[in-house]
Amino acid sequence: MKIAFVTDTHFGYRRFEADSYKQGKEAILEAAKQADVLILGGDNFDSPLPKMETLAEVTGILIEANGIFASRGIKNAIFAIHGNHERRAKGYVHPTELLAKGGFLELFHNKTIVYEKGGEKIAISGMGNVPDDLAAEALKKLECSPVPGAFNVFVVHQSFQELGIGKNDEWISHDDLPPGYDLYLCGHAHKPLLSGKVLNPGSTVVTQLREDEASKRGWLLYDTTEKKPQFMPINSRPFFFSVLDFNGATPEEIRERVAKEAKRLQAKENEPIVRIVVKGTIAKGFHSSDIGIGEFDRNTFIDNSLNSENLRHRIEQIKLAREKKLSAKEQGMAILRKKLDGTDYNLGDPEKVFESLVEGTFLQQIIEEIEKEG
Repeated sequence: MKIAFVTDTHFGYRRFEADSYKQGKEAILEAAKQADVLILGGDNFDSPLPKMETLAEVTGILIEANGIFASRGIKNAIFAIHGNHERRAKGYVHPTELLAKGGFLELFHNKTIVYEKGGEKIAISGMGNVPDDLAAEALKKLECSPVPGAFNVFVVHQSFQELGIGKNDEWISHDDLPPGYDLYLCGHAHKPLLSGKVLNPGSTVVTQLREDEASKRGWLLYDTTEKKPQFMPINSRPFFFSVLDFNGATPEEIRERVAKEAKRLQAKENEPIVRIVVKGTIAKGFHSSDIGIGEFDRNTFIDNSLNSENLRHRIEQIKLAREKKLSAKEQGMAILRKKLDGTDYNLGDPEKVFESLVEGTFLQQIIEEIEKEG
């Protein structure tokens, strides 16, 4: 049997919204044409509360994909977990869950689903994203397990120590994964990984503008008979990443070189995404603010980290946050959990309380509870 794995489509990503729809759609529809089963590995949406237009676009894609499967005599073949971008507190419906309630796909977070075709069985198990500091313990408490006589697949959407750019003790390792599975798949990292214990085709759209996203976008096709993964590229907009290093250069020299590099990269493909990192030192007597790098098109991004300790520190902080794969919301949730640890807190699920604080509904909920008790 052939398994398709499409992950990190980030439907609705605002910076490159059209890319997210076009490229995610191509991956899903091609998977429906070539595979017997399709697994979506999380961050299917870029937001836990996507626009109605985004929901409409995605449901249309899934209707078409299900139609392709049906034309091939295959039914109920799309399965999914949630990622960190669409995760919400327990008890709240996230967008991928909404699609499951509509019958467009089936969720397998903390459960095992057996899928059978032509006498062959595939057992799909997995865990949608949980906060990194809770992931190792959550894996130990999973209720899903391998099924005897089936080809067993385990899917997760987390940061791995073996795959990270930096080092974070809160990230899980390959050793934390439950044993007994024939294939381990992972979303979250946007760089393709096609060998080793855990396979990941990377995202279908560029979102982080990091060097590891400069490779081709695509999805994974796995043959359970040959036990061989195949990366399936899609027609994605190219992304070029370049670093320019200067040593005592004048603002004019910097401007000219940046403009030349931007022009060179823009000319390589039609409407590419370009990111140029400018680092090093400026000639004595000048400051970073003196450079005045000119305006470029909306798909060209210039990072200026020349001669500025404050800016360099800020960049390091941003880099650290990216390496941890934590949004501001997730960082706040982690801080709240640590603060509440060992206290007499009794206001309910802390993650749900935090979400209601972010959404501005917490006070109203407290008032309603008081009125009920009164």
